[in-house]
Amino acid sequence: MKEIAKEAWNYTFSEQQPGDYILSVVCGGVGLYDFVIRLTATQVADYKREGIPYISRLAEQVRHDQTPFDRQKM
Repeated sequence: MKEIAKEAWNYTFSEQQPGDYILSVVCGGVGLYDFVIRLTATQVADYKREGIPYISRLAEQVRHDQTPFDRQKM
């Protein structure tokens, strides 16, 4: 697995194999946990178009509400 970007206490963005991207987001309040998702084809296209700023925004969305990302959870 190749780490692409990391922000301490925020997220880690990695490429597991070519074209297979994983985002691990630190979530929680009193108790912290990692919520890990595999990016969809649309999210990969957005990342390739916008770069790391897109990943930072996606991490914030995941942290705010994990429910929309349940299907992508690893």
